[in-house]
Amino acid sequence: MKKTPLYRDTFALCGVLLDTLESGWSHAPLRRRLIAGALHLLDLVTLAIHDFGTRDRLAGADAELCTLRSHLSMAFELRIVDEESYLAFSAQADTIGRQIGGWLKKLDREARAIR
Repeated sequence: MKKTPLYRDTFALCGVLLDTLESGWSHAPLRRRLIAGALHLLDLVTLAIHDFGTRDRLAGADAELCTLRSHLSMAFELRIVDEESYLAFSAQADTIGRQIGGWLKKLDREARAIR
């Protein structure tokens, strides 16, 4: 397994989200969606790192992260997560988003250079 910063950060976000959300009972559909989204994000990043349709997997990860951020905001508004946790999750999501965006830009530059 390649332990890139993107993988490490995504793995960490997934782990803390699962740990935080699994024990509660209120708003179960949102909790399940956040957990599923975090796991799906980790799946997409893992596949991208291992060259399984890297560009498409990264685009999917970027989209999943976008929806995950919306769901995190809703979880904060509904008091499923406290402010400290929300800010920490948001910071982790921002870091992951910058890494995904940077990798996508690099792939786009490489594709343009080939043409």
